[in-house]
Amino acid sequence: PKRTPKPSSTHRPEHAVLTGLLRELRLAAGLTQTQAAEALGLTQTSLSDLETGDRGLEMLVVRDLVRIYGADWLAFVAELERRLEAGTSPASALLRRR
Repeated sequence: PKRTPKPSSTHRPEHAVLTGLLRELRLAAGLTQTQAAEALGLTQTSLSDLETGDRGLEMLVVRDLVRIYGADWLAFVAELERRLEAGTSPASALLRRR
């Protein structure tokens, strides 16, 4: 029987919004990747992979990062939802039509 592939969020556009928000939050908290990774028990490379979308994110890891950054979980989720609902335009939408 043919197996259905496991759904992955890492290839969805929403994943880039999530990772971007986490990176932005880390920078706002004044933490380096190394500092944040150590607080989470990861290597700097692992945290970099999370922020660039090269590695999937589990919800509890996201929650831990939000806490490490000193942010409110519910406010983080609300901001994520706001950004997801706003949507994004492709770069081609910025080109002038002649």
